[in-house]
Amino acid sequence: MKKFIVISFLLASSVVFALAQSSSDKNVSKLTLGAFGGLNIPKLTGGSGNPLSEGWSSRAGGAGGLTFTLNTSTHFAWSADLLYSSEGGQRNGMQALDGSSFNPQVPTGTYFYADYKNESILNYLEVPVMAKYSFSLNKSSRLYLDLGPYVGFLLNAKQKTSGSSVVYADPAGTQAVSVDPQTGQVFPASFEANTDITNQIHSVNFGITGGIGISQTVGFGEVILNFRGAYGLTNIQKYSKDGKNQTGNLLISLGYSIPL
Repeated sequence: MKKFIVISFLLASSVVFALAQSSSDKNVSKLTLGAFGGLNIPKLTGGSGNPLSEGWSSRAGGAGGLTFTLNTSTHFAWSADLLYSSEGGQRNGMQALDGSSFNPQVPTGTYFYADYKNESILNYLEVPVMAKYSFSLNKSSRLYLDLGPYVGFLLNAKQKTSGSSVVYADPAGTQAVSVDPQTGQVFPASFEANTDITNQIHSVNFGITGGIGISQTVGFGEVILNFRGAYGLTNIQKYSKDGKNQTGNLLISLGYSIPL
């Protein structure tokens, strides 16, 4: 899979540079450099029937980086970004946990349940390469659509949990397992933790991304408002016991680009 990702990225890059060379020979290209930042709304999808990887909802994260655009004609361009993207998801309420993390003596594959807050934070350095089609709205603004593949390199991954809860053997919360063996009294377990899970996540992610944006000439360059969605095509977990999830996110960004 990693070889496929690298080869796909290299092929996409080769196409971009080949078109760039062809357009520059015809003197129709213009290269621009921009910087952008904004709000990332990521979510983990999938689950594959494993309760450890189901039930994720969106969280808020940051994103930003540099963008390079090569205009090859009046309406068509290629762009490549160097993007920091904070992704992941969150679960609040009753959810599954690996039973061995609470009681090492239980069999592998045993799930317990507890009511707590759980946030998965996956930080990537991503390189999208996109085809862009645009048209003029007036003399100083343009609307564009873009679409293409991306490769993401994991920077770090953390799992933040908080709260306390009685631990149960069932998702309905009727069979408590956090019980003092001497007194028989039920007690809540603490879930206050900040755990590094980088070694549990694949270091490379591959997916598709695209969106819509509008640019407005301001001064020497352009202000750009962009709405972009992305979906990862690879399972992020290294180990099957943790389930299967793909990344996904909506990025709302504002940036400024200048001609080079």
